[in-house]
Amino acid sequence: MAGHKRVKAGDKVAVPWGLDEIVGVVVDVYGPPARRSVLVRVPTRGPSGETLDESDISFPENTLRTVTAA
Repeated sequence: MAGHKRVKAGDKVAVPWGLDEIVGVVVDVYGPPARRSVLVRVPTRGPSGETLDESDISFPENTLRTVTAA
């Protein structure tokens, strides 16, 4: 996230998901400043878009995009 503010627990972020992105919530941030990783809770959606489950997945901080409320 060069040039972006650092994320923190509770922030909404877009994470890479195949050829698309999905929005998740930051659970934790860890690691040295140069290689920070972010644990993000992402939803598993059903065919009609309902949330079936949630999973916590780790991503390098520089692959995330912060999401602001519209």
